[in-house]
Amino acid sequence: MANKSPLNNRFHYHREENELMHAGPPLDLSFKNASTCDELVNRSIQSNRIRKLPEKTENNRFLTSSMWLSNNSLTTLSRLGDLANKFLEKPSDLRWLDLAYNKICGVDEDLLKFQNLTILYLHGNEICDIKCILKLRDLRNLRTLTLHGNPIERMPSYRRYVIAILPQISNLDFSSVIDTEKKRALPAGFFKTISS
Repeated sequence: MANKSPLNNRFHYHREENELMHAGPPLDLSFKNASTCDELVNRSIQSNRIRKLPEKTENNRFLTSSMWLSNNSLTTLSRLGDLANKFLEKPSDLRWLDLAYNKICGVDEDLLKFQNLTILYLHGNEICDIKCILKLRDLRNLRTLTLHGNPIERMPSYRRYVIAILPQISNLDFSSVIDTEKKRALPAGFFKTISS
């Protein structure tokens, strides 16, 4: 029988993050006071919060599958692909993207280019429409998502909506999604809300 203790759930949740950190440190563009991805493209990369840069290739790009853009003033993810192409040796291998504590209002198409994303932090932004979360269904490998601290969190049955929209996730807002949550009936008015 599997151990369902809270400590075991916490270990399982952090396992993905730990694996990615061991694969190489993240490219950290946090705290740059940038409002667009274009502004970040023009920034130079120096040591990050964990005091270690990812390995660089002969193409002057970084070998990492994690990129941190948190604590900026980003309002849109337009040109996120260009940013990844400039700094990452293999942009398609991006698995962890931290966009927390920005001013992002929705999900741009540029985000959906990263089909290997497994961890996406969007907490502490300005997302207010649950329908924009529908776009994340295209990220089939997404397992960990944070949205708390956005206006949509105040929506009645917010957690149930997100779990129903994104059945592939196993962690939402730093909390494991349990089987009973996935099996629970859809919130009243679910289809009307997401299609109107």
